[in-house]
Amino acid sequence: MRPESFRRPVTLEGKFVRLVPLDPTHRDGLRAAASDPEVGRYLLDGPGGTVEEMARLIELLLGRERDGTDLPFTTVRVSDARPVGMTRYLNIDRPNRAVEVGGTWLDHHLWRTPFNTEAKYLLLRHAFETEGAHRVYLKTDLRNERSQRAIERIGAKREAVLREHLRLADGYYRSSVYYSLLEDEWPAVRRRLEAMLARPWTPTG
Repeated sequence: MRPESFRRPVTLEGKFVRLVPLDPTHRDGLRAAASDPEVGRYLLDGPGGTVEEMARLIELLLGRERDGTDLPFTTVRVSDARPVGMTRYLNIDRPNRAVEVGGTWLDHHLWRTPFNTEAKYLLLRHAFETEGAHRVYLKTDLRNERSQRAIERIGAKREAVLREHLRLADGYYRSSVYYSLLEDEWPAVRRRLEAMLARPWTPTG
């Protein structure tokens, strides 16, 4: 990976979602998309419950982008250009050609739709095919079984559980499950994701 890898401007286009660079002007739309508290239940950097908390999160992530460790996106629904969530590259490790995909949340009305699958597909394709990543990894709270199933469904390999390595604000010690994909595994995973995205799906609202 080059020193300029995973830097702005990057926009990733799909059929259902467009991943655009996170911007402070997305604040109100993102706050509306995160109205269900369940959306951020297991996130380390969650959307919060107020517009002010969303603004602080955006500034936090943009600061990390300036430091070169993260590249955050707003997930925009193609059909109406409405912000419906966030995702990002984080822990960008250019010398070792490694990057994490995470910080992902989506409007709860869009759970169990192709939106999250396509967002992951776009992020993985860009990481492996454009930025030259060797390893892409994902992690989730051990309690978050829905997220674990979603990660496993795309074909990522479960590696390990890091036990009680993070103390959260409420005093709870979080354990995290780690998954990864390597560059020689990407072609098969790409075919798997493209087959999933090719299945018929009709919006319900």
